[in-house]
Amino acid sequence: MDKRYLLPLLFLFLFVHRSLAQRIVTELETNTDLSMDSRPDSASTKTKKVVPNDIRAWVVDEKYGNMTETYVDTLHHLFMNTDLPEGIEGHYNTLGNVGSPRMSRIFMERPIMAEFMFTDPFDMFFVDTEQFRFYNTKSPFMNIAYNWNGSKNTGSDHVKATFTNNAGKKFNFGAIYDYIYGRGYYDAMSTSFMNASAWSSFIDDKYKLHFYYQHNFMKNAENGGITDESYITNPEGMARQFTSNDIPTNLTSTWNRQEHDLVFLNHHYDFGFYQDEEIDSVTTKEVYVPVSKIFHTLKLNKMMHNNRAYKETENYHSYTYLPGDSTEDRTKHFYIKNILGISLCEGFNKWAMFGLNLYAGYEYKRFTLPDSTQYGGYYTNTTGRIGKQDYNEHNVIVGGQIIRSQGTMVHYNLDGEMVVGGYDLGQFEVDGHAEVNIPVMGDTAQVALNAYVKNILPSFYFGTYHSKHAWWDNNPDKEFRQRIEGVIDIPHTNTTITVGVENIKNYSYFQNTGIALNTDTDNPIVTNNVTPMQCTSNIQVINANLRQNFTMGILHWDNDITYQTCSHSDVLPLPTLSLYTNLYLRFKIAKVLKTEFGADMKYFTEYEAPDYSPVIGMFMNQNPLKKTKIGDYSLISVYANFDLKRTRFYIMYHHANQSDGRYLWAPGYPMNPISLRFGISWNFYD
Repeated sequence: MDKRYLLPLLFLFLFVHRSLAQRIVTELETNTDLSMDSRPDSASTKTKKVVPNDIRAWVVDEKYGNMTETYVDTLHHLFMNTDLPEGIEGHYNTLGNVGSPRMSRIFMERPIMAEFMFTDPFDMFFVDTEQFRFYNTKSPFMNIAYNWNGSKNTGSDHVKATFTNNAGKKFNFGAIYDYIYGRGYYDAMSTSFMNASAWSSFIDDKYKLHFYYQHNFMKNAENGGITDESYITNPEGMARQFTSNDIPTNLTSTWNRQEHDLVFLNHHYDFGFYQDEEIDSVTTKEVYVPVSKIFHTLKLNKMMHNNRAYKETENYHSYTYLPGDSTEDRTKHFYIKNILGISLCEGFNKWAMFGLNLYAGYEYKRFTLPDSTQYGGYYTNTTGRIGKQDYNEHNVIVGGQIIRSQGTMVHYNLDGEMVVGGYDLGQFEVDGHAEVNIPVMGDTAQVALNAYVKNILPSFYFGTYHSKHAWWDNNPDKEFRQRIEGVIDIPHTNTTITVGVENIKNYSYFQNTGIALNTDTDNPIVTNNVTPMQCTSNIQVINANLRQNFTMGILHWDNDITYQTCSHSDVLPLPTLSLYTNLYLRFKIAKVLKTEFGADMKYFTEYEAPDYSPVIGMFMNQNPLKKTKIGDYSLISVYANFDLKRTRFYIMYHHANQSDGRYLWAPGYPMNPISLRFGISWNFYD
C-alpha cells in the first residue's frame, strides 16, 4: 500500500473507534453552555450529564522537552484570515493561491534558512517540531474546519480534522488530517497538499514522553508568473476583455513536488521527592518536586523535492545542464539527530534560582543529487542516463541552557549550542530571552529582551545544487548574525512596542542572474536563472513595530504598523512601512451569537520585492537588468465573523477594492481578484 494512505487510514480508525477509549463522564462538570437543555427531564429524575470541554495545548522544546503552553486552535477573533496565503495580518508576499510559496516582508519574522530549504516558503502548511501542538483533554475532542473560496474552476478547498483523547489523566493520543486543494485564479498555479500526523504524550510526575510522526505530500504547479504585468497595471490597454485565468503565463507544464516523513521523540526521567503543599489553613496537597533529570531526544527527517516539467518553455531558462526534452530534478535528504543530557531543576529549594541543562549529541545528514558524471540509475530519459551522488555530513554537538520560568517577576532563558567536531566545526548559536513583569495601574506590564548571536553555515543546498537549469558547487562562508530586540507590552492600553536591530555578515541570498536576449535597455527580454550569493559587507536592519488596539463600546480598531530600514537595500530589499488595520463592531445577536462585522486593510510601501524561482521553489532578488517595484496598494476585505458555542463561521468579501490596479505580491504574481470566501469550524467534546 502507498505510504501516503497509511496515516489517513489510521486517523479514520481512531475516529470510528474512539468510543472504545472514551471515558464515561459520571460527574457534572463545568461549561454548562454545552448542555442542550439544563432542565430536568419530566419523564426521569436523572440529572442530565454535561460533557467537560477542558482542553490544554502546548508545544515542546525539541532539545530539552520543556513544555510551553499555547492556545487551542478554537479562537474566534480573526478566524476569517487564518486561511489567507498572505497571512492573518498580511505580512507575507505570496504567489497568490492558498498554500503557495510565501515570504514575510517583515525581516525579523523570517527564520534562518532550514537545512532542507525547500520547506521554508511553505510555513502556512508545513509544521516543524517546535510548532507542533500536543494536547490534554478531559473528554474526547475533535475539531473539523472547512474553508472555501471562489468557483469550481478558480477557487480552493481546505479541510482539516483534529482528534485527541486521553486514556486516563496522563496519556494522550491524537491524529490530524489536513488537505488543501487550490485551483488558482491564474493559469497553472494549482496546489495539492496532504498532511497526516499522529502523536502521543505521557505526563507523569517522574516520567514525561512526547512522540509524533507526520507525513506530508505537497504538489504545486509553477506558472513562472504572468507574461505581461499590463494585464494588471493597465487592463484598459488590452485588446480584449479577459478573466484572470485567461492571462497567459510563462510556464504551463511545470510542478514542484515534496514528500516529508518526520519522527520526533523526547522523553525524560526526573529524580526528586514528594512534599506537602499548603492549599489553605486546613488543607494540604502532596506535590512532586523534581531535583534533576535525564533527557533524550531523537529527531529523524526523510525529505524529497522534485522539480518536474513535461515540456520546456523557450527563452525562459538561461542555461541547461542536463540532457532531455523534459525535466525530472529530484533531490533527497535524510537527517537524524540524537542528544542525551542531564538537568538540575529549578526551584527544588530556595537556592535553586534557575534550572541548568547540559547535553551532547550527534547528527548525521545525507543529501542525494543528480550528477551527470555518476551512473546510479537515478533516472533515465530519451537522450541519456543521469546518475546520482550522495553527500554525507557528520557532526558532534554540545549545548546547554540556563532557565528561570518560575516566579512572577523575572523570567529568563539562555540557550547555546556548538559543533565541536565534524563538517560544521565551529558553528554555534546562542539565544537569550529575559522578561520582567511590572505592576501598572492594577494590571501587569511586561518588558522583554530578546537577543542572539549565530555563526552558522547556510543550507547544504545553498552551497551545492544540481538540476537541469540550476547548477552550482560553492563553498559558502558561515553567516554571522547578531540581533537584539526589546518589547514593551502594556495590557492596560492594549499597546505593544517592539524595536530591534540585526547585523549580518556574509548574508546568504538567491539572485536572479538571467541574461538579456535583446538590446532594448528600456524593455529587455530577460531569461530566468537562480544563483546563490553572499554579501561580505556588514548589513544592518532596523525594525520598529507598534501594535495598538482601541475600544469604544462595541467599536474596535486594531492596528499593526511596522517600520524597517536596511543599510544594503540592493541585497536585502524591504518595504519601509507595512500596515494592517482592522475596524469592526463586536456584539452579540440574541445574547448567544458572538459577532464581529467589519473591514480590514493590508498595505505596504513600494519596494523592489523579491522575485521567485520555479526551478528551486524559492524567492530570489530581482534581476538587475530588469527591475520593477510593487506595493503602495491597499488590499481591503469586508467580513462577518461569528461564534456560536461550539461553532465558528465567517463570510468574507476578499479584495473588495480590486478595481484599483497595481495589485501584485511579487513581480509577475498578482493578488487574487475579488472573491467570496467562507469558512466554518466545529468543536466536538463527546
